[in-house]
Amino acid sequence: MTDISRRTLIQAAAVAAPLALSPQMLSAAGKPALRAAMLLDPAIRYFNAANIAPTFRSVAAIHEQETRAFQMDPSVERRALYPKVADALRARIAVRLKVTAQEIALVRNASEANTVAVRGLALKRGDRIILTDHNHPSTWDSWKLRAEREGLDLHVVPVPVDAESPQTLLDGIAAAITPNTKAIFLSHMSNITGIIYPVAEIAKLAQAKNIWLHADGAQTFGWMQLDLPALGVDSYSGSTHKWLMGPLEGGILYVKRARQAELQPIMMSHGYWLTDPANLETAQKYEISGQRDDPKLMAIAATLDVLDGVGGDAVIEPAVRQRAAAMRQAIAGVAGARVIGSGAAAITGPVITVAFPGRDVPAMRAKLWQGKIATAASKLEGGAIRFSPHIYNSDDDVAAVIEGLRAG
Repeated sequence: MTDISRRTLIQAAAVAAPLALSPQMLSAAGKPALRAAMLLDPAIRYFNAANIAPTFRSVAAIHEQETRAFQMDPSVERRALYPKVADALRARIAVRLKVTAQEIALVRNASEANTVAVRGLALKRGDRIILTDHNHPSTWDSWKLRAEREGLDLHVVPVPVDAESPQTLLDGIAAAITPNTKAIFLSHMSNITGIIYPVAEIAKLAQAKNIWLHADGAQTFGWMQLDLPALGVDSYSGSTHKWLMGPLEGGILYVKRARQAELQPIMMSHGYWLTDPANLETAQKYEISGQRDDPKLMAIAATLDVLDGVGGDAVIEPAVRQRAAAMRQAIAGVAGARVIGSGAAAITGPVITVAFPGRDVPAMRAKLWQGKIATAASKLEGGAIRFSPHIYNSDDDVAAVIEGLRAG
C-alpha cells in the first residue's frame, strides 16, 4: 500500500479537530450552547431521535470538506488514507463498547448489521428463531423471508408493554426456548414504546444452551453506556444517525471474536478499508460491500469528538434518562393522555408513546407540527404519538409540547 504523506496526515488531523464543548454545556435541561452547535433549524423543537437525530455543524462541515477533497483527488494514492482512518475508528468505537477492534465492522446502518446477522447463521429446517413483536423490520422481515424459504420455526413473543419488571420480559423469552432454538434476536430498546429488554439476563439463558443472541442496538447506541461483554451478546448493531447524532448511512456491527467463524458475511468484494488481508479473519469481513462513502469516516470520528467533549456516555445517559422521565411524567398529566407502558425505570428508555382515546390523534400531531414540534406517528391503540427526547431538548421544548397537547 502506498505510504501516506505527512502533509496528508496533518490535513486529516485538521479536518477531524474536535468541537470545543465543555460538560457544562450539557444538562438534563438542554443547554443553548449545545443546541446552537447543531445544524437544526432554531424554530424546530425536535423529538424524533429514535428515527433521525440532527447532527452538529462541525460534523456536517467536516463531511463536506472531506467529500470535496475526495472529489478533487480520488486517486488511489490519496485514498490510501481511508483504511488507516477506518482502523482508528474501529479501535475508538471498540473502546466505547469495551470490546476489541477485531470485533467491530463499519457498516451503513443498524439495518445492514441486523441483516448480516440474520443471513449469516447456518441453520436447518425446523430450527427455532425467537423474536418479539417489537423487532425492527430489518430483523422481522428478513427472518420472515428466510423462514419461509428454509422452513425455519419463527416464534414471535408478544412484548408485555405494561411490564413492571425485567423478570416479566425475561420470563416471556425463557418460555419460548425449545431444544431446537438456535437464535434469539431482540431490540435492545423498543422503538415503539421505549421498553428495554434485560439482555444480560437473557444472555445467561442463551449461553447455557448455545443459542446465538443478537441485540439490535439502534435505539441504545449513542446514549446508553454499553459494555457488550457484560451484556453477553454474540452480536450487536448500531447506527450513527440516531442517538449518536452523527451522519447518515453509518453503523456498526459487533460480533464476538470467539463466534465469528459461525457467522458468514453476506457479500464478498474488494476490501476497500483493509490494511492487511489477515483482517478478513476478523469482523472486517462483514463490512465489505464495494465502494463506500469514505469521507463519512471523518464525520463519524468528528461526532465522537463532540460527544467526548461533553463527557461521553457517562454524562449523556443520565441526562437523557432524566429528560425522558420528566417529560413522560409531564405528558401523563395531560387530560385524556394515556402513556403506553409502565414507565418502570429499570426497563424504560427515552421513547414515550402516548395515546389519546376518543381524540383525533393524527390531527393533534399535525397541529404540533404546525407549531414546529417534530414527533413520530405510532400505530399503537389505533393511533398514538411518539416522542423521543434527547440532550438537545430543553425545558421550554417540553413545555411547548404540553401546551400543544392541551390545545390540540
